[in-house]
Amino acid sequence: MGFSTGAAAAVLLCVALSVVAAASAEPEPHYISMEALKGTGPPSSRKLIGLFPPGFCPVQFDEKRQIDMIAKKCSGQVVPLPSCCTAFSSVACPYSDLLDDVTNGCSVELLMKIHDAVSLPATYFAMCGDSDKGLTCPIR
Repeated sequence: MGFSTGAAAAVLLCVALSVVAAASAEPEPHYISMEALKGTGPPSSRKLIGLFPPGFCPVQFDEKRQIDMIAKKCSGQVVPLPSCCTAFSSVACPYSDLLDDVTNGCSVELLMKIHDAVSLPATYFAMCGDSDKGLTCPIR
């Protein structure tokens, strides 16, 4: 008992179509959660915001050029304008996975660096959230 040529061709066609369908599936967008945009730490350490061990976040957000770009687009605004949110997302979205993990201190660190450059309210960038999940980042 074996496959007939027609049955083998049908199986091969099904496999090929499955591969094409999987490859053409649209990837899910990434989000930076509202919790991360508000700069809160893990639930057990809300009083210790900003006191994560040095080097805990694997990214150093010291790129002055990026922080200055956000500062230029956002300073003096009570509510962020779209250009401010765009500037913030261009800096934050490449690190969306790290920023969304509120246990590593990355979101707190980035928001503190921005706050040091421009005096903005603590939850300012939460207003950039464009969905109930938070800030939508472009698909990578």
